[in-house]
This record gives sequence, C-alpha cells and structure tokens, in this order.
Amino acid sequence: MKIQHIFSKHLYIAVLTIMLLNNGCKKAIEVGPSATALNSSNVFTTNSTAQSVVAGIFARMAGGAFYHGQSSVSLSMGLAADELTIFSTNSSLGAFYLNSYTPIAPPSFWTEFYQELFYCNTAINGINGASQITPAVKKQLLGEVKFIRGFIYFYAVNLYGTPPLTTTDDYTVNNVIGNSTSAAIYAQIIQDLTDAQNSLADNTYVDAAGSTVTDRVRPNKQTASAMLARVYLYMKDWKNAEAQASLVIANSNYVLLTKANISQVFLKGSKETIWALQPVSTFYLNTLDANYLIVSAVYKTALQLPLNKPLTDAFEPGDNRFTNWVGTFTTTTAPVTTFYYASKYKALGGTSVPVTEYPVVMRLAEQYLIRAEARAQQSNISGAATDLNAIRLRAGLPVTTAAAPTDILNAIYRERRVELFTEWGHRWFDLKRTGNLDAAMVALKGTAWSSYRQFMPIPPTDIMADPNIKQNPGYN
Repeated sequence: MKIQHIFSKHLYIAVLTIMLLNNGCKKAIEVGPSATALNSSNVFTTNSTAQSVVAGIFARMAGGAFYHGQSSVSLSMGLAADELTIFSTNSSLGAFYLNSYTPIAPPSFWTEFYQELFYCNTAINGINGASQITPAVKKQLLGEVKFIRGFIYFYAVNLYGTPPLTTTDDYTVNNVIGNSTSAAIYAQIIQDLTDAQNSLADNTYVDAAGSTVTDRVRPNKQTASAMLARVYLYMKDWKNAEAQASLVIANSNYVLLTKANISQVFLKGSKETIWALQPVSTFYLNTLDANYLIVSAVYKTALQLPLNKPLTDAFEPGDNRFTNWVGTFTTTTAPVTTFYYASKYKALGGTSVPVTEYPVVMRLAEQYLIRAEARAQQSNISGAATDLNAIRLRAGLPVTTAAAPTDILNAIYRERRVELFTEWGHRWFDLKRTGNLDAAMVALKGTAWSSYRQFMPIPPTDIMADPNIKQNPGYN
C-alpha cells in the first residue's frame, strides 16, 4: 500500500514521525531521550526509549482525526446513520449526512488507520526483537500495542469490509498486499486482543513509564476483555461475548453510576469509564466533540450538529439520559426553532478552562447491553432482562415488560440507541450487524440511499499504488 511505502523504508523514519508530533501531543510523551537521538539501532535498546515510542502512538491516537472532533467516527457515522443532522451540507461532513461519500473524496479513516497500523507493526516487531527491554516492560508494551492494533482493525473491517491485513513493517510486502477477508481480520483481532488480555496490567492502570495512575487513558486487562466482548458480539459468538462482558461487569473497579449521578458519567474520573483518551490539544483542553455537538448562540455554526428527530423520538418519557445528556437551543429570531443536541460532553474549548472531561472510548454500560443481547440470543430471557433493567433503572425508567425473545432483543437494540448515541458509531454498526441498515436509511433518506454505501470507498491513490487492492463494490 502506498501508505506503507511512504513510512516503511527505514525504522528510524517511523519512530521520528511518532516522536516529532505537534506540540499538543508532547504532554503524553513522558519518558525517553531526545527524538533526534533515535535511529534504527537504538530505538528499542532501553525501557525508556521503547516506552517513548508506545507513548507516541497513544499521543497520535489522542490527537487523531478519527478519534474526536470534526472528522471523528462518532460525528461522521452519527450523521451517516440517523443520530445527527447538520445546518449546512456544504462541508466535509455533508457527505456523511447525504451518504454521498465517493472515491474521489473518500473519508480520511483509511489513511489514518494504515499509518497507525504501520506504527503498531513497527513497534511490535521492534519490541519483540529487543533483548535489552526488561520482561515486565516488554510484556506491558506489547499488550498495549496489540490492543491498539486490534482496536483499529475492528473499525477497519466494519467500515471497509475487506481491507488489507498486514502485521509487518516490511514495505516490500505491504506494497503488494491485497484485500483480506473479514474472517481473517477478525481472527487477527481476536489473537491481538487475547494477547493483550494476557499481557496488560490487571485491575490497575499504568502510564507511559509503567507507574500506577488513576487516569484510565492506557488500556489494561479489563479494557481488552471489554473489547473482546464487543468483537464476539459482532461475530455472533454469544457465549464468548457473555463471558468477556461478565469479566468486566464483575470487576469492582467499574461501577454504573446511579440515576442521581448520571450527569457525571463522562467526567474524567468516572468509575464507569473502562478506557478514555487524554486530550492533547493545547487549545481544546477537554473534548473536541463538544465543540461540534453543542449548539448555542455563541458557538452555533454550519458545522454544529443537532440531534436528528428519529433519535429524540426514541427516548421514553422520564428518561434521565434525555434530561442530562440532551440540551436545547432555541433561536431568538424568526422562525423560532428549538434544536436538541448531544450534551454528554459539556466543556467547550478554550485555553484557560479546567480539564474535566476525557473522550470516553469504552464504558461499563455497553458491557451490560452486550451481555443482555448475548444472553437473549442464548434464550436466557431472564438474564437478559436483568442486564437490560440495570441500564433502565439507572436512567430512571421502569423495568422492561418484554418477555418474548424477539421483543427482548428489540428492547435491547432500542436501549443501545438511547444509551450509546453519538459514541463511536455504535448506531451505524448496530443497524448493519442486525440487518436493519437498509430499512432505516430508506425510511430516513429515501432514494438517496444505496445499500453499497454500508462500506466506505477506498482511496484511489492506494489502489493505483497497489493494484492488488480492489475497490469496494458500487464505487467503481
């Protein structure tokens, strides 16, 4: 692939690229020598240099367009589905709202994925081959990077269907690699996450230097278990999805906040958080998403994204999530209009505001809903209802009345919709994996929707550079 060819001729180029991140990422790089001292012969010769490389990968993620902000998967796929609307479609996000993304102007996910995958492969191969790194540090770093690789491939396979699978930093291999199968990619994801689960710190979080910390911004064993639960759910491996979710739910480090404290779920110290990203921007000290999701007289722009009516209509009366996680803005000029917007994150940008919110990537509520669905699919209706009710009661709602298998599954899907809205593309992927995407999109967007758009187009530049990569159907 062209991306690999650019970055893979010399190991030191990749490491320097990681280390020489913009100033906004510097605070995430806590250990290691000067970047100018790094080269292919000394990158992995000490614990601190290896830790710096991995810290750089996390910093790059935290500042990456895919993870938060205008081009994030949360906003892009929220628009592509039925969660968000937009004031003007004449923007980079308009293509998602109209489902009009094309190979000529494809989403930027692909390029970011394969740059990060190359960094992961370089780090994994370098750390594995290093004899100077102490065993405990090597184990933790390999677990972290394999987790990242599994996480990225999860999104790659769900957004692109059959993207190339590479685990090497050898550009002579990567430049001629073709599309993989989704089965092969999922097998690699399972392997990486299982390795991570066996390698990462258990019941604690560590920073770049391996010291125990309270911030949950690096994955641990439970993070790998939570991601495995999600992956098994998508694979329809209900037994393993239930087992992995149960490991996280049973852990006392993670607690569903009460309905009285539901407004605190997305604060950086929340015990509901399984994994978050530490913001690295020097201007947006909290999350970037808030600056696009919150609609106000001060910040209202064409790129702000109110909630779509199908989502607001999905909330039941008395739902505390609507009260606490949905805001309103009413115009003062004709025509007077009230917009509803996502206010899970409430802190807007600025250089002097306190840091109160981190972008939450994974949280405990999802694990309850994963286990509820996995149990329902195994005909354990009472167990499914118990997990579903844990989420409903926290939201201030009565227990479910669903009893038949189809009814309980539909109740779980509806609960996922109002619990996980505007988070990490959950709604889009849920519609796809349950076979409901076409019906939902036709109902919302009519003839503007075409089924092939369930997958994103591959950038033509990569196809030209590597003719073994084939474009997704419908975009030729």
